[in-house]
Amino acid sequence: MLLSEIGDKEIVDIVKGSMHGKLWDAEMLFDEKTGVIKSLLVPDLTGGVSSRFKGDIQLPWSSIIVIGEDMIIFRSI
Repeated sequence: MLLSEIGDKEIVDIVKGSMHGKLWDAEMLFDEKTGVIKSLLVPDLTGGVSSRFKGDIQLPWSSIIVIGEDMIIFRSI
């Protein structure tokens, strides 16, 4: 799967039922030595639209459950 194919997918937390924008809104953190994706920084939208400016949530790549047709579903801790 290409990054351009998943960029428009909504990021959803299955535990809290919260949405965190689209993958285009996130930042990816890579391991500098291996190039493996370690985590995503996704917008913290749980408090409403204004929360986007309060910070991001670091989402470990291993917490992603499924990348579906419209959504990327992850399990928060």
